[in-house]
Amino acid sequence: MTNPLRLLSDLYFARAQRGVAALLQNVTFSLAAGDRLGLIGANGAGKSTLLRVLAGIYRPTQGTVTVNGEAKGLFDISLGMQNDATGLENIYMRGLQMGLELRQIRALIPDVIAFSGLGAAIEKPLASYSAGMRLRLAISVSTMIEPDILLLDEWIGTGDSAFRKKVTTRMMDLVEKSHGLVLATHNTSLMRQLCNRGLVLDAGRVVFHGSVDEALAYYEDDDPGELAT
Repeated sequence: MTNPLRLLSDLYFARAQRGVAALLQNVTFSLAAGDRLGLIGANGAGKSTLLRVLAGIYRPTQGTVTVNGEAKGLFDISLGMQNDATGLENIYMRGLQMGLELRQIRALIPDVIAFSGLGAAIEKPLASYSAGMRLRLAISVSTMIEPDILLLDEWIGTGDSAFRKKVTTRMMDLVEKSHGLVLATHNTSLMRQLCNRGLVLDAGRVVFHGSVDEALAYYEDDDPGELAT
């Protein structure tokens, strides 16, 4: 039988011996207005980390990030939502977390409620919602803004068939209205449909940057079968 004190001791000393790892190194690229960039690489290559650096969630320890405009990421769409608050209160809280002013949130609320299809349930506590209702609210709130640069860590397209179609239409509208897109996905068909540029990452380093077709060909030749169609 394992001694729990020994286990805790081993965990403590193992943690104390941990070092600092560089997640991204020498990543340099630029996007022109209208560019749609696809991030390509195996799991752990640094795609999600790069998206969060561009969003301002992580600060680079070296180098600089210059973003002309507002870059917003649609990841962690349920972040900050509170079970004991109503759906309406959660719209306000999530909107404030996304950097919106109260007047902006008030103006967007009717559209959020209509898109979610929650109706009178918007006045009920989130704890009373089913998983599907929570998802509807989270997606409806997170997609209510139109950033200059849209950052996506996988495409949002869940829910029942009818709602999924609504989400796809809204997501495509956000892409069309944005001045730039950075998308991380393993769906090559979607990447080819949406992106004109591709950036291949390997262990936090850029190994190829060019057209999306060339980038996908480079990656697939290097590691065939990794991306799903």
